Amino acid sequence: MRAWRLLAKRSVMTSVSGGAPWGLNAADLLQNILRVPHYHHYIRHVSQCQTIQEEPHCSNNDKVIPPGDPCSVHDTHYLEAYNLMEENADMIFEPENMLKERSYDGEAVPEDSSLPMPASMIPGPRAWPIVGCLPYMLGHKAFDPQRVYLFWEAVRQEFGPTFRKDMPGHSCLVFISRPEDLESLFRSTMYDPVRPGMTSLKKIRSEGGADGHTHIHDTIFRGRAGILAEQGEEWWRVRRRVQRPLTDATIIHSYLPQMDQVAMEFVERIRYLRDEKDEMPESFNTELHKWALESLGTITLERRLGCLQEDASTLPSRPLRLVVLVKQLLGALHHTENLKLWQYFPTTSIKRLQEAHQVFTDVALEAIRDTERLLATRGRSASSSVTASSCPLHHHQKGDETSSFLETLLRIPGLSREDVLTFLLDMIFTGIDTTSHAVGNMLYLLARNPQEQQKVQQEIDKMVGRPRHLTPDHLAALTYTKAVFRETLRMMPVSIGIVRRLNRDTILGGYRIPAG
Repeated sequence: MRAWRLLAKRSVMTSVSGGAPWGLNAADLLQNILRVPHYHHYIRHVSQCQTIQEEPHCSNNDKVIPPGDPCSVHDTHYLEAYNLMEENADMIFEPENMLKERSYDGEAVPEDSSLPMPASMIPGPRAWPIVGCLPYMLGHKAFDPQRVYLFWEAVRQEFGPTFRKDMPGHSCLVFISRPEDLESLFRSTMYDPVRPGMTSLKKIRSEGGADGHTHIHDTIFRGRAGILAEQGEEWWRVRRRVQRPLTDATIIHSYLPQMDQVAMEFVERIRYLRDEKDEMPESFNTELHKWALESLGTITLERRLGCLQEDASTLPSRPLRLVVLVKQLLGALHHTENLKLWQYFPTTSIKRLQEAHQVFTDVALEAIRDTERLLATRGRSASSSVTASSCPLHHHQKGDETSSFLETLLRIPGLSREDVLTFLLDMIFTGIDTTSHAVGNMLYLLARNPQEQQKVQQEIDKMVGRPRHLTPDHLAALTYTKAVFRETLRMMPVSIGIVRRLNRDTILGGYRIPAG
């Protein structure tokens, strides 16, 4: 409260003295600088929200707080931003330190302009040191952490197809939305792309101790952050070596029986969970996460995790904990990559990320050790043939000498044990969220388009029928089903944007955007 009272007091004083550097009175300040239409509503609940960690909603006079409210459990990590602004109000909100809002006049660039405009003219919201435009974002009526794409669309409508947004921990961000600008961006960064992001993962793996304490995992990666977080030559060193295992048809096809078995178990679980109306519960997204985790574990970890057992109450403690930690990790990663206050002090989000990351690191290390023991035993054997009994998942047919995915990675020259570990973790972290959301979106769109759903069913009945197991030939024949999936990715992409850091000056939206 001190920060907001101090801010309002300064506004009144500068307005009365006639020297208001913002050109605003107290009312303008609260409405236009803080951009909080429900300012008192936000402040009233701050103290309550700080105590809420597990409850789905907080209440005030028995009123339910909507999901977009700062009291929502999804929004509690943003309270750290409020606290930071509170503690540093004297420095943050000095008028001379503020970057003024740059308005949008309806045209990105005048049509008669033949020269690019300087980056200083890019429109965007007001910003302050340290917190950037957090006051604008947190107070925006369209801001909802669970539906952030609605916020970006509202900002685009307010400031145009090209705008600037300053956020804590980020360098100056320029947002583009025109297809021609995206093409220019790709051409400019084609040969040496720098993909900012996953800096919190890099912090945990390269430096450790992100929560302010020392852990045994802090040195286990030996400074290797993995292809999600690395850039330049280090990124390319690993990326070019893992390309073949990722696209090797022989390796992919060898896992088809196990993936098919996981899918059939998931269908059985759907039958088990349906209610009297044959509808799935609201927790179906969690079930999709379980299926994705079980599928990825089959390939990356060479083992079944047990996430799809019939009754959740009978789940062993470890699979159940992994399912919970998946959601914790993905949520914490989303928070740490968007609100980088952990660069200044250990935040709740970075602690939760590190906790979940350590558990999955132990699981991946266990799989690597098992495969290393298998390779060592096989090396001492008189025969080097791979048999069904020697593979953790028995996914190789007798007489088939195809190595598993993990075996192939461990045998690649130039890949260290740490490289393999980070790559397995990256596959799990990125695969669970994207796979589950893509399939969930496709099921939703098929339900909304029953004619297309019927065509998919007819193609599966004709091309696949009811075999005991799927084969590569079955998958190759499902051309319409593949088209439906691609159309799903076009209509409802699993990512909301593409990020690049410019390494040379580039003209985007009629503005000359400087390198960096």
